[in-house]
Amino acid sequence: MAVCAASTVLLLFFAAACKKQEAPPLSAAQAPSITVQAIQVQPEALPLTVPVTGTLVSKTAVDIKAETIGRLVAFPKEEGDAVSAGEVIASVDEENYRLALRQAQASVEVAEAALSRAQIQASHAKSELERARNLLRSGGITQKDLEAAQLADRDAQAQVVLAEAQLAQARAAVDAAQKRLRDTAIRVPVAGSIQRKYVNVGAYVEAPTLVASVVDNRQLELESPVPAAYLGQVRPGQRVTFRVNSFPDTAFEGQLIELNPAVDPLTRSAKARIRVNNSSGRLRAGMFAQGEILTGVRQEALVVPASAVYRGAGPGQESYVFVVENGKAVRRAVQLGREADSRLEITAGLKPGDVVITEQRLELADGVPVQTAR
Repeated sequence: MAVCAASTVLLLFFAAACKKQEAPPLSAAQAPSITVQAIQVQPEALPLTVPVTGTLVSKTAVDIKAETIGRLVAFPKEEGDAVSAGEVIASVDEENYRLALRQAQASVEVAEAALSRAQIQASHAKSELERARNLLRSGGITQKDLEAAQLADRDAQAQVVLAEAQLAQARAAVDAAQKRLRDTAIRVPVAGSIQRKYVNVGAYVEAPTLVASVVDNRQLELESPVPAAYLGQVRPGQRVTFRVNSFPDTAFEGQLIELNPAVDPLTRSAKARIRVNNSSGRLRAGMFAQGEILTGVRQEALVVPASAVYRGAGPGQESYVFVVENGKAVRRAVQLGREADSRLEITAGLKPGDVVITEQRLELADGVPVQTAR
C-alpha cells in the first residue's frame, strides 16, 4: 500500500510540473517585433506603355541570283562578310562569252563593210540616173532606159537601208554579248553582309539560280502585333524601347513609323512597324525582341515594388499589401493598375505617405509588431 501511495504522489507531481510548463499562445500583437524593409509611398510620374513582341527584320534584304549560264569559277566571299553596293562577289566562267563577243564584233565589221558597199552602189546609181535624164532630153536614150535607171537607183537606196538595219542588228548583238559577258561577274546591288551562300565554286548555275542572300543590319525594323484594345493609345512617332536575349541588360530604342489600318480578324491585332536604331551594330535581323511603346505619362501615380504585393490567386480574391501603422503591420486591400519593370501601380487602397512593407515574409500578419530597417 505504501508503494502505491508513493507512485500516486509522483504522478501528481509530474502532472503539476507539466501544467506549469504549458504557456498560453501569443497573439499577433504579443509576437516579438520583426525588422522589415519598407518604403514610403509618394506620387510619381508613371510611363504608360503598350507591350510589343516580334522579330527584327532587315529593311534591305536581297537574294542574289545568277543571270547567265556557266560554271562558277570564283566565290571569295564568306557568310558574314561585309559587301558594298556594286561589288563582285562571284564569277562565272567567261570564255564562251568572250568568244561570242568577238564573233558579234566581227559581224559588225562585216555589216559596216556591206553598208559602205551599198552606199557606193547607191551613189553610182544616182549618177547613172542623172546621166540618163540628160540623155533622154538629148534623145540619146529611150524612156524605157530612163525607167531602168530609176529602178536601179531605188534598189540601191533600198540596199543602203537594208545594210544600215543589218549594221544596227549587229551592233545590238554586240551589246547583248557584252551584257552576257558582264553578267558573268555576279554583283551585289546593295551594301550589307552575306547572310547565306547557296552555291560554291565549281557549281553550274543558270538564270535564276540563287547564289547568295545579302542583308543590311544597319536598317532594321521590328514588326509586332498590337492588340485592338490598345489601338486608341498608339500612333506613329511614339518612342519604343525593347530588349533582345543576346543583350538582356541593354535597352534598345526605336520609333513607331506605321500602324496597319486593318485589324486581323484571327488575332484581333494590327501590325506595327517600328524603325530601330542600330547605330551600335549589335542587333541582327531575325532576333526576337520584347519591349513597349511609350504612349504617355500618368502624373501623381502611386507605385510600389511588385514584391510588396500579395496578389489574389483566383477570381474574386483580393490583392493586398502590409503597411506600417503605429509600429504594427496592417493588412490593406489594394487595386492594381499597370505593371512595368517589376513595379506595380496601386489605383486604390493606398495614399501618399503610407509606409509599405516591400518584402513578403511568413512571420507577417495583421497586427504583428514591426520595425523598419534603417
